Amino acid sequence: MEIVMSMTSISTPQVVAGADKAQRAGERHTGWLLLTPAFVLMNAVGFFPMVYSLYISLTNYNPTHGGNARFVWLDNYASALLDIQFWHAIGLTFVFVTLSVGTSLVLAVLLSLLFNLRYPGFFLLRTIILIPMLITPIAVGIVWRIMMMPDLGVLNYLLTLVGLQPLLWTSSSSTALLSIILVDIWQWTPFMFLIVFAGISALPKSPFEAAAIDGAGPIRVFFSITLPLLKPVIVIATLLRIVDAFRTYDTTFIMTRGGPDFATDLVSVYLQRINFRFFDLGYGAALSWITLLIVTIIILIFTKLSGFTRIISEKENR
Repeated sequence: MEIVMSMTSISTPQVVAGADKAQRAGERHTGWLLLTPAFVLMNAVGFFPMVYSLYISLTNYNPTHGGNARFVWLDNYASALLDIQFWHAIGLTFVFVTLSVGTSLVLAVLLSLLFNLRYPGFFLLRTIILIPMLITPIAVGIVWRIMMMPDLGVLNYLLTLVGLQPLLWTSSSSTALLSIILVDIWQWTPFMFLIVFAGISALPKSPFEAAAIDGAGPIRVFFSITLPLLKPVIVIATLLRIVDAFRTYDTTFIMTRGGPDFATDLVSVYLQRINFRFFDLGYGAALSWITLLIVTIIILIFTKLSGFTRIISEKENR
């Protein structure tokens, strides 16, 4: 009897461990099963347009020429490499994304630290801060274009009240790009704030309690504890904003149409002009594929430098 009990006690942990491993293996496949319907639908909807755009990028297709297209193979891509205006638009977009996303991230972290203090009335202020991201980009462009009018805009009126000189805002090539960056920061900082604030709220309390016992100051706590623990959230929020910022079109087109003097001619505005003003769809498709390649390379560099893949693998192995 004792021998049977001892054998049972020895084999039970092994059985439980085997069951846990089987359950973990099942959980690993559950995510893929849940994502499969959406994956199939997105590929069915997006696969044909992508293949067709790749096809017409190898032609001189222009519907205003009767729709008769002939293969020019890689001529469109060769022309794109020599297109100074296209690379000017790429450079402006890179500056736009860097300044907008970088500033939004800093503001989002600062606001998250402030609202994490949980003072009375912060819930209402937090709700108000989220309003800009809920407004459609076209409405944002119209409102800010009116506010930035040199003569009748409210922003110049406020500047004169404090004794400052009025600015031309979107009417000058020296300030137009900074103006649309300002608007983009105003609209999309709440998005990053929402993600970062959720991350800060979910941080464990024990490291901060230990730091308080050791007498660490707030700056030391932020750089030694808060920022490292918050890194996965910051990386994901930044990655999402980089991808979205490269697609910025509505607000910029409404406010400046890419001007003045091509000062705000982002790549999205330039592609719109090539495709839907000149209807050079073959060349426009080639430019779109080159832009996609550039954005992919930037994302890969960012994920490599930020350790994004390592963060994901660590999460999966837990």
